[in-house]
This record gives sequence, structure tokens and C-alpha cells, in this order.
Amino acid sequence: MPFVTVEYSERLADTFDRKGFAREVHEVAPPSINASTEAFKTRFRRIEESYFGAAEDDIDAVFVQVAILSGRTPKAIEELSETVLEIARKHVTGLAGRRLHVMVETREMERDFYRAHKE
Repeated sequence: MPFVTVEYSERLADTFDRKGFAREVHEVAPPSINASTEAFKTRFRRIEESYFGAAEDDIDAVFVQVAILSGRTPKAIEELSETVLEIARKHVTGLAGRRLHVMVETREMERDFYRAHKE
């Protein structure tokens, strides 16, 4: 915990340094929410098909969702979102002739209801 889920357009598979993104998020982001590097977990999902607006088919996208336990200040959450957005933009390159949208949403998970098991 935190959980980072990244969905990205299939076309970006060769231009998105996913390992570099995850490594940097895990190293840089923890202080903004008082978490440890070891706590961060990132997974990636390739988007095979997506549609934007009214028939806009020249857009590739990276959607990042960061789920954190509740209790952080709005400023800390905003700082985390900005940090993750900056890191994502460094690790993905748009394709020639196409537009690139990179979005980050940080959401809180209710601390009282979160459970985990580790072995």
C-alpha cells in the first residue's frame, strides 16, 4: 500500500518505460505521504481499445490511479498526484502524428476497511 494502477494505450508499449516509471515512483513519491518505498506496489494494464471525445482517434493515453489509505492532508494528496504525473511524463514518449494524454488520479481507501495478508 499504496497501490499504483497504470492503464496505457497499446501503441505506447514500446515508448513507455514501465519499469523505470515504477522504480522512480517507488523511490520519489513515498515522502509526500509519509510511506515507505517498500509499501508501493505498481501494476500495468495495456488498453487495446479506447475512444476519446467525438471520434478523436489520434490520442494515446496513460491513466494512473494511486490508491492510498485515508488520513493524508489534501496538500499531501495533491503533491503525490503532481509528482506521479511528472514521473509518468518523463517515462512515456508520444508517437509522431498522435497526441498523448497523461492523467493521474489519487484516491483514498478507507483505512478502517483495508485488509492485507503477506507471507
